[in-house]
Amino acid sequence: MKKMKKCKWFLFALGMSFIFSSCQKDDPIETTNVLVDFEDVQLGNENYWNGSDGKGEFLANGFRFKNTYVSSEWGDFWSGFACSAMNDTITQGYANQYSTIAGSGAFGSHQFAIAYDDSATILIPENELATYSAKSIMLTNTTYSYWDMKNGSDFSKKFAAGDWFKVIIKGFWKGHETSSLEYFLADFRNGKSFISNKWKEVNISTLGKIDQLSFFFDSSDKGAFGVNTPKYVCIDNLQFEKSLNNEE
Repeated sequence: MKKMKKCKWFLFALGMSFIFSSCQKDDPIETTNVLVDFEDVQLGNENYWNGSDGKGEFLANGFRFKNTYVSSEWGDFWSGFACSAMNDTITQGYANQYSTIAGSGAFGSHQFAIAYDDSATILIPENELATYSAKSIMLTNTTYSYWDMKNGSDFSKKFAAGDWFKVIIKGFWKGHETSSLEYFLADFRNGKSFISNKWKEVNISTLGKIDQLSFFFDSSDKGAFGVNTPKYVCIDNLQFEKSLNNEE
């Protein structure tokens, strides 16, 4: 009888040890913070990169910032992401589209990125052993957008009571949207008269585990072709949490 009990206890202990070790194997064994600050991007002599080299993207700390560049008889056009070190806060208009109204990158850094037009997309590094969760991002206006909303132009209005301009950030995981959030780059509702001209840290942790981020825009100033406000946002210091899983 005693031998039988010892045998049962041995089998029980062996089974629990197996379960415990299996659970340990699936749990994250390492979690680190990852910062994307764009200081590693090569800009060239013009002090910005807009996709004119035809690469279709630039890399920052392994993250892929997608870009579309088109040359035509009417001029050259880009959309998606550009990277810049332009800091002219005075010159108004489209010719100064690569500058940030904050006068530098976040915390006085040299470089930052610009998202332009809807569906500007960031692809997270592909790694079978790691996943990335969104944490935060810093945002502000370009000089072009700021002065356009401040003074108006031939194509868009000077902002007044009730007006607003926002960026909408959406997270995706394996082709499905995880969540979305919005940040107002200008807000003249309810007695406010705010147009962003400084870097603001925005919590994006509600987007959760993602393999893609996409940016969209909306404004109270719309016309026959949609939003009239220049659809730009400067971004810097993206923070992610990287979880390395013990999987073989």
